[in-house]
Amino acid sequence: MSYEQAVNPLRKFKLVFLGEQSVGKTSLITRFMYDSFDNTYQATIGIDFLSKTMYLEDRTVRLQLWDTAGQERFRQ
Repeated sequence: MSYEQAVNPLRKFKLVFLGEQSVGKTSLITRFMYDSFDNTYQATIGIDFLSKTMYLEDRTVRLQLWDTAGQERFRQ
């Protein structure tokens, strides 16, 4: 383990996006991850998972982004 890792360990955060169908959950995640926007609609099936490592104020953080389906059939 390096000195930097010992002083500023990697922080992990899980973000779960919940909401009704077609409200923009996937669009928000796509914009954040890839800085792009696609206006064609393609429903999320089940759950999608993405991870992004960022550097904030001398600290490394890893975000786990969970994109959930809004359709009624995927709710329990």
